[in-house]
Amino acid sequence: MEVRAHMKAQSEYVGFIFALIIVVALLIPLMFYLLDISSPSSKPINYQTVANQQVNGGTVIVYYNTSANPKYNQVIVYKSDPYFELTGVYYIYQGNIVNITKQIQAVNSQGRTVGSLPKAVIYNFTVPAEAFNYPLILQVSAYNSTTFVLLPPNETAIAS
Repeated sequence: MEVRAHMKAQSEYVGFIFALIIVVALLIPLMFYLLDISSPSSKPINYQTVANQQVNGGTVIVYYNTSANPKYNQVIVYKSDPYFELTGVYYIYQGNIVNITKQIQAVNSQGRTVGSLPKAVIYNFTVPAEAFNYPLILQVSAYNSTTFVLLPPNETAIAS
């Protein structure tokens, strides 16, 4: 009888050690892992990346129309977003970046001039004849960050 009681106590001890190993080896690391899952939401969001993705085929689609007549050059906004603002326009000429922001005018859907920059990206924008057929660089502000957008002639915008 004593041997049986001794064996029962020993098997309970082995069972206790086995349960303890499972708790220590599996459950405690699992608890730390589950507590750490929510930490990415506490990190600040990189709004620069969000703005770039919205311009690269997201919610804002911009097209640079260069026709045969430089008078009809326009930056056409196909998908607009009032939270995006065009704050500067530059063009690349012989390796130099030329600022033409003061010459850009916003044009509404009826073709009337609304004013100069900065303007929300809900309008189309005129391009002066001097920038005809040259790649444009648009300075777009959104989500408290600024992104620069390359706009080749007769193509859609590419955020860098």
